[in-house]
Amino acid sequence: MFAYSTFAESSLAISRYLAIFAAIAAPISTGAAGIACAALPIFWLLSGQALQTLAASWRQPLGKMIVLFLGWLIIGALYADTDWPSKLQTLSSWKKLLYLFLLLGLFQLKTWQKRFVYGYVIVMAVGATIAIPLWAFDLEVRSGREAGIFMTNHATQSMAFVAALLCCIFLLHEPLTKRQKYAAWVGIGLFLFNIFFVSAARSGYFALPIAAVFAVGTLYGYRKLPHAIGLVAVVLVLVGLTSTALQQRIKLAMDEQASYETSTDYSSTGVRRVFYKNTLELIKERPWFGYGTSSFKTTYSAHAAAKAQDWHGISTGDPHNQYLFVWLENGLVGLLLFFAYIYVALRQGLNNKPYGPIAASFLVAICASSLFNSHFKTYAEGYLLAFFLGALLSQPHSDPTTIRADA
Repeated sequence: MFAYSTFAESSLAISRYLAIFAAIAAPISTGAAGIACAALPIFWLLSGQALQTLAASWRQPLGKMIVLFLGWLIIGALYADTDWPSKLQTLSSWKKLLYLFLLLGLFQLKTWQKRFVYGYVIVMAVGATIAIPLWAFDLEVRSGREAGIFMTNHATQSMAFVAALLCCIFLLHEPLTKRQKYAAWVGIGLFLFNIFFVSAARSGYFALPIAAVFAVGTLYGYRKLPHAIGLVAVVLVLVGLTSTALQQRIKLAMDEQASYETSTDYSSTGVRRVFYKNTLELIKERPWFGYGTSSFKTTYSAHAAAKAQDWHGISTGDPHNQYLFVWLENGLVGLLLFFAYIYVALRQGLNNKPYGPIAASFLVAICASSLFNSHFKTYAEGYLLAFFLGALLSQPHSDPTTIRADA
C-alpha cells in the first residue's frame, strides 16, 4: 500500500512537471511540447487519481464553462456541411481546452503554481538574454526567421515574452529579497527590449500595453488606472521614438491599410482586411448558429473565389480574427459562449491570488492579439495560454486529501 501510494504521488508530480515543461516548450519547440503533452496524461492515469482530479476540475466554474463550450462545438460539427475528417481536425484544434480542464484539477496547490511561474520566468529570461546578442550581431539561428528569433516565429516569441513580463510584474509583489527584486526588474527590462526591439511583432506591440494596464489595475486598484495608462503611454512614446523595428512595422501596416483595395501586391495587413470583410458578409447570412464547426475554409473559399480572382480571392481557413472565426462557424450562440468562457476565466483568475491574476492578465493579452490572429487555436500561443490558465486558475478544494502529491 505504501509503495503504491508513493508511486501515485510520484506520477502526479511528474505529470505536473511535464505540464510546466510543455508550457515552456510550446513557443520554442512544437516537437518537445508534443512529447510532453503526450506523456502528461499517461502519468496522470498511472497516478490512480484520474477521477479525483477530473472531479476537482468540474467543481470549478471554468471547468463547467469549458465543457459547455466544447459541447456546443461538437453540436456545431453535427450540422456542418463538411466531411468527418475535417470536423475531427477542427475539433482537435480545440483539444488544448481539454488540457486546461485537466490542469485545473492537477494544480490546486500553490506550491506547484509557484513552481510553474518561477520556472517559466527563469527559462524565458535566459532565452531573452540569448536573443539580444543574436539580434545585435544579425545571427540567424532558425531557417527563415529573423535575427534573434529562436522560437517558432517572431509573433510567438513576442507573446511568450509578454507572458513572462506579466509574471515579473506580479512577482515584484511577492516577499522577495532585494536581489530577487532586482532580478525581476532586470527581467522586465529584458522582455521589454525583446518585445519592442528584437521580435518586431505587431501583436506584441498591441497586446502588451493593454495587458500591462490590466495587471497594474489589478495590483493597485482601478482608481489608479489613469496613472497606469499614463505610465504605459510614456513607455510607448519612448519606445516608439527609439525602436526602428516598431516604427517600420507600424508604417508598413498603415501603408498596406491605405492601399489594400486597389493594390495588386499581397500584404499581411491588406489580406486581413479582405478576410474580415468577406467573413462579415457570410456571418450576415447565418448569424445565429453559423455554418457549423469545421465549415470556415469551404464556406469562405467559395465566397471569396466568386468575388475576385487575384489575391483578394485567395482561400483561407483562418480569418486572423478569433472572434469572427467562432462567429462564422458556431454562430452568435457559440460566440456568446466563447465570451462567457473568457469572462469566467478572468473572474476566476482575479479571485485566485496570488498567481491567478497573472493568467488573467495573459488572457487579456491573448484576447487583444486575437483581434488580428487566432491565438486561442494556434499551437504555440493556444497551448501556452491553456497551460497558464489551467495551472494558475486552479482553485484549492476544502478537502486537502482530495489531491495528493503536495511536495
